[in-house]
Amino acid sequence: MCGIYGRIGRRDDALDQRATATLHHRGPDDAGVVIDDLLHTGDIVALGHTRLAILDLSTAAHQPMLDPGEQVAVVFNGEIYNFQTVRKALQARGYAFRSSSDTEVVVSAYLEYGDACLDHLEGMYALAVWDRRTQRLLLARDPSGIKPMYWRSGAPDTLAFASEAKALLVDPRIDRQPDLAALCGYLAYLYVPTPRTAFAGLHALLPGHKLVWQAGQTTIERFHGYTSLPKPPARDLEQSANELENLLQTVVAEHMLADVPVGAFLSGGIDSGLLVAMMARQKRDRGDKEPLRTYTVGFGKEGHRWDEVGRAAQLAQHLGVAHDVVRIDADGAAERFGHVAQQFDEPFANPTALVHDALCEGARQQVTVAVAGDGGDEAFAGYPRHRATQVLDLWQHLPGRLRSALGALERRLPERAEALPLLRQARRFVRTGSVSFGQAYRDWSTFYTPAQLAELLAPEALAALGGAVPEDLGQILGLVRGLRGVDAVDAACLADLAGFLPDNVLRESDRVSMRHALEVRVPFADRRLVQFGLQLPVAHKLPPGGVWRGGGAAAGKRVLREVARRWLPREIVDAPKQGFGAPMGAWLTGPLRGLMDKATEPELLLRRGLVKPAEVARIKGEHLAGRRDHTWHLWALVVLESWFEQRIDRMLLPDLARMPVVVEMRPLASA
Repeated sequence: MCGIYGRIGRRDDALDQRATATLHHRGPDDAGVVIDDLLHTGDIVALGHTRLAILDLSTAAHQPMLDPGEQVAVVFNGEIYNFQTVRKALQARGYAFRSSSDTEVVVSAYLEYGDACLDHLEGMYALAVWDRRTQRLLLARDPSGIKPMYWRSGAPDTLAFASEAKALLVDPRIDRQPDLAALCGYLAYLYVPTPRTAFAGLHALLPGHKLVWQAGQTTIERFHGYTSLPKPPARDLEQSANELENLLQTVVAEHMLADVPVGAFLSGGIDSGLLVAMMARQKRDRGDKEPLRTYTVGFGKEGHRWDEVGRAAQLAQHLGVAHDVVRIDADGAAERFGHVAQQFDEPFANPTALVHDALCEGARQQVTVAVAGDGGDEAFAGYPRHRATQVLDLWQHLPGRLRSALGALERRLPERAEALPLLRQARRFVRTGSVSFGQAYRDWSTFYTPAQLAELLAPEALAALGGAVPEDLGQILGLVRGLRGVDAVDAACLADLAGFLPDNVLRESDRVSMRHALEVRVPFADRRLVQFGLQLPVAHKLPPGGVWRGGGAAAGKRVLREVARRWLPREIVDAPKQGFGAPMGAWLTGPLRGLMDKATEPELLLRRGLVKPAEVARIKGEHLAGRRDHTWHLWALVVLESWFEQRIDRMLLPDLARMPVVVEMRPLASA
């Protein structure tokens, strides 16, 4: 796990060192910059890297890494889990290896297969390969989007890229201007949907895509994409469970490979529970007497509805692991806020980031790698909105008067910030369940519809957008509409795999874990498991009629639950889905109230020119009076104002560590 940076342009060693040093938190163990001359242009290619040593802790795994003949140079962030298999195949073709790192496998795989090396790699990665022979730069991001890649092109450089936006924004020549359409997407989703970023001219490479630069031309194309895969021949649930169990054990074993301590996050649900059960058994099978270390997060009294400490402790005892609880309360959340917001570079308003940050900090005291259950819901239909797709058609065929009456009743009921998630989801369904599936799923996934955003935005902001808010800020609507003949549940899963998983779940995991130099691995987001989930019959993910029975076994991920029954106590498997949350409603009226009041000051909102102060005052008034729960809308404004302060008003950065050493490659003619 590391940070990568690169640039094609005029030579500026101080800039490249400084940009690389901003990624020190991602890789505090080592750092380096390699410079190569771009033939016949006067420009250079700079590759920077900061290293968190996980595999092969020796200097032989130093990056940027060159092949023995200095034909290619690679900087790589992530892990290749099948690197040992790829390495054996390359050795059979005559390649020799100086290290036991997966980075050297990437170098040799590129020499052997070219861009097709990406087809051989299973893992999480963002990588860059500079090919001196063809004067060509390749950037690539893994199919699930576990690892990030930001880039920009055009003046003042030909191209620049990095793991985090801050490494590009540190360049004083860059004019940091907000991207208004991206900020609309943020207000809708609480994160900025890829490929946009919050900054005009700065882009995020989509998952499963590669960018190639050569002779001044930049092209982007997809090398892998999740689609609605053909369903295999008819099989029963037990057969599917057997196949999934075998695949999951293989993937988990690969995710445990490391030369540093490995632990796991344990929430008390089936995703993390199943991973921990398999990890613990594999440790015992190989004779490792040290128990697996696991971690869960606990709240103060205001967060009892989100607290999973009891269930996680029960599961930890059953599995025989060494378990620790990391606690966070409202005061701790307030103390973390500025640091966490700064880490994201863009506005990111999922409040679980504060909780996740505490969890990663606690785990890092004892382990360098943590395995997490993220990604289990997207391909296996684990979210309530996946269940909602099963009844949308039936709902829309109810008499219009009945739907109107239910809608009127919903509007009259007061809301509470601490309301149960299931009640919130039901209300959202009633509000948005009368439109097409694509529009409904977009609205279930957002906190503002385009119509509501049009009411919120200031006139000048709306005018800058051409007078209307784009209908599909996160590409969900277009994706779903393009899936002709695909079951609605499969379409919903694909939409989440394209947006919610990489842009929300995995973005959060990457940023907060890297703030503490902790590598988080997510087996359920492994390409092989995702594709397996997409090939399952819908009935193996959601049982017919299950939506009416509420939680437990009816809550989705049916085949995953069948596997979990073989490894976990029944009361854990059948328990209702809780989800990873935070008591933001209580926090926002407690220690975080000052942040909310500041971010919603009318004078400040007028100066920013993005939203109407009167509309914000209405939302805040309804929230404080208990008439409507606007927790997420108000928290989004708090985070947005913090972003303006930290990244637009000034470029706030942590103290930079020592500058990495710059090394020049030998002239190509003598290499």
